[in-house]
Amino acid sequence: MIRRDMLKWGALASAMAGAPAVALAKAGEGLDVLLLDTRFGDGTTGEMGAARVLTFAGDVTRIWYDHLDCAWRRPGFVVGGITGADALFVLETLAHQQGRKVVARNPLAAVDGVTPVRWVIAPVHPSVLA
Repeated sequence: MIRRDMLKWGALASAMAGAPAVALAKAGEGLDVLLLDTRFGDGTTGEMGAARVLTFAGDVTRIWYDHLDCAWRRPGFVVGGITGADALFVLETLAHQQGRKVVARNPLAAVDGVTPVRWVIAPVHPSVLA
């Protein structure tokens, strides 16, 4: 792990742990991709600072096949978002298979029986850091 990555992920995890949902725009600046579940908002991204913002409505299959699977085969690549706990479970399972894990998790108030979660997934194994 290089120093720049340690600083980036450490600051990102602490910023997301206690910040309100609107602060995600500022915290998103250190992310390579920000995932937003449109079940918890209108899907507008405004001034998000992440390199890329992807939206979906509960099912992360397209996001996985079109974006994350390929990206997670390369070193680095930090992903964050606000998704349902159900979508995060799927992403967390897929991330683990690629040497990544959830490094920050903050449950939010339930919406229509689904609990949104603000989270960050980052590499944790030396073979995927760079």
